[in-house]
Amino acid sequence: MATSIINNGLTGLLAAQAGILTTSHNISNASTPGYSRQQIVQTTNQPMQTGSGFFGQGTNVQTVQRVYSSYLTGSVMAAQTQVGQMDAYLAQVQQIDNMLADSSAGLSPALSDFFKGVQDVAANPSSIPARQSLLSAAQALASRFQSVNQNLDEQRQGVNEQITSEVTLINSYTSQLAAVNQQIILASSGNSNQQPNDLLDQRNQLLQDLNKEVRVTTATQTDGTVSVFIGNGQPVVMGTSSYSLVAQPSTSDPQETVVGLKAINGNVIELQQSLLTGGTLGGLMAFRSESLDSAQNQLGRIAVDLAQTVNAQHALGQDLNGALGGSLFTFPANASSNMYAYTNLYASKNNTGNAVLTAQVIQSDYRVVYNSGTNQYDVFRLSANGAMAPASAGSAIASFPVGGQIAIDGVTIQDTGSPPSAGPPPDVAGFTVKPGNPAATRVVADSNNFEASGNTASLSSTQAGGGALTASDYRIDYTSSGYVVTRLSDNTVLAPTTNSVPANSITFEGVTVQMTGTPRVGDSYILQPTREAARDITVNISDPRLVAAGAPFRTRVDSGNTGSAAIDAGSMVTLDPTAVPLGGTVTLTYASATNTWAISGPVPWNGKTIPSGAFTAGQQNVIDLNGIRFTLSGVPQNGDKVYLEPNSSGVSDNRNAQALGALQTTRLMEGNSATFEEAYSQIVSQIGNKTREVTVTGKAQQALANQANDAVQQLSGVNLDEEAANLIRYQQAYQASAKMIDVGSKLFDTFLSAIG
Repeated sequence: MATSIINNGLTGLLAAQAGILTTSHNISNASTPGYSRQQIVQTTNQPMQTGSGFFGQGTNVQTVQRVYSSYLTGSVMAAQTQVGQMDAYLAQVQQIDNMLADSSAGLSPALSDFFKGVQDVAANPSSIPARQSLLSAAQALASRFQSVNQNLDEQRQGVNEQITSEVTLINSYTSQLAAVNQQIILASSGNSNQQPNDLLDQRNQLLQDLNKEVRVTTATQTDGTVSVFIGNGQPVVMGTSSYSLVAQPSTSDPQETVVGLKAINGNVIELQQSLLTGGTLGGLMAFRSESLDSAQNQLGRIAVDLAQTVNAQHALGQDLNGALGGSLFTFPANASSNMYAYTNLYASKNNTGNAVLTAQVIQSDYRVVYNSGTNQYDVFRLSANGAMAPASAGSAIASFPVGGQIAIDGVTIQDTGSPPSAGPPPDVAGFTVKPGNPAATRVVADSNNFEASGNTASLSSTQAGGGALTASDYRIDYTSSGYVVTRLSDNTVLAPTTNSVPANSITFEGVTVQMTGTPRVGDSYILQPTREAARDITVNISDPRLVAAGAPFRTRVDSGNTGSAAIDAGSMVTLDPTAVPLGGTVTLTYASATNTWAISGPVPWNGKTIPSGAFTAGQQNVIDLNGIRFTLSGVPQNGDKVYLEPNSSGVSDNRNAQALGALQTTRLMEGNSATFEEAYSQIVSQIGNKTREVTVTGKAQQALANQANDAVQQLSGVNLDEEAANLIRYQQAYQASAKMIDVGSKLFDTFLSAIG
């Protein structure tokens, strides 16, 4: 009996000692990240059966287990990876938000100052200081575009560098995880029934740290190791082996640093950015594709549309030297054109064909004239787009039949009216097509289109150029069916127009892409039409005399008229190089018998007639001829005359300056729904809304992470008060067991002395 008492005391002593050791370990690691509270699992020994019953044989400690819940830990990891993504996203998007909305660094003040300069010139068109002030404001606007774009470029470079740093950190974690897996195998090899708790905690902490950088999934293997995967199942840890990630330039876009997985054979497999979600890396990737790309593309689109629109209007004017206006803004790739020809178009490094693609943004007006000799419509391109025009100015670039249609530069022009009468030239149907205008003003019919037979030609046109240009990037893939264009902003597959002029080209959403060479199936290209436009915009004029504030013609009424015929100052609708500059005075003579105006003067004006259907005496009659618009009014008498003349001394003419100033409040952006300043405000608003969205989402995810972490701490965390109580409890158990051994020893001594 004494021996049993001593044995029971000894087992209790050892169990209490194990409890004290485990408790002290908990206390020592109370502040260790990832540590899970441990506790001993104590059971009774097999009791001894006697005739008097079963007598206990003491206790034993089966194992030391950690208090751990994989479910709660999974909840923490799911929330923490979202917190990491939102924090990284917020840190980046706040920089754009602060810059774009800054009253001194943003674009809005520069836009306002530029149009104020235009208004000052309109108020005093002969003033050289006012013109110089306008050029200074234009230069400041171009510089502001460049400055904002440079900041975005620098942020893009910073994101690329952070991605590289993230890849280095992730590789460090994966190599450590593989090493811990090896240690766990070794620690478990002696006794597979006992868990190496501290190593398991260390591994879980590494997994949580890795999960904060990029979302991971795990799978526990039979040998106790954990395999780790990213993306849609790419392994970065398999047992005791780790696979490195590589930060490298994208095969499709060298401006972007992407992540690749280095395979066993040394090849690097580029991972889809959309699959790398969660954590800091996911936040950086999402910010770049969702906000940075969009903001820079939209800024570039404003630069393109502003330059094209201002240039197109400026080209309709006349400067102080009496010459037609040139481009006020320009881009280095096409300095003599009001077209933006420079775009980012990258061929994938994996392409096997030798096709070369070039692209440019479209912004052209057109003249469509009925050719009675061929019974077709001839199409003339009116913009200064020498890169696309196959013939000299004034030459038709294409023709289409009466009742038919044609696609030019992505613009579909269709005859929707009755066939025009085949009267003698030049009294034939003519139209000005302005694809960037709203639908109601996209086609302007010449006022002399009213033929004697009563047949009236009518054209319709789709939109292209600045109105159709989006802020998206595009992927162009060559398939067995030909080139396929995908708009990357929403992954929509487009149906691009294939044009006969120029050959081997496709046109979509304001962009024309030309192909040379031989592609192969699988070849791919990335097109960024406006990504760097804000960087490239410059001012093309330095001489204030070259500001085209006036119009290239003037009007007057013959002093010998007997009626009250009147003609307003008129304006330019578009520049028809066959008709403007005027080759001399154009005379309009009224014939009361037919209520028509006969036109005489230089080609192509001579011989045309403004028919009776276009003029009603006593009313305001808007007349459009060869790109010039004027209003005839009053009650003319037979033989009364009005004149269109070259504006040889129009230094005080402000008609074109007024038209330039009107562009400030004209809705030419976003499908003719926004002005330039409103379009920029939309960028600011989008970034601001995204900043608020990420802020709110981040706070919500942080709250979830805190709740999940609190639940883990409540279960697995070390409570020092509880551990202190356990320490006292195990100390008392130790002392009691020691006392039991002492009692047993004395009983044994008494027994020995009794029998001795």
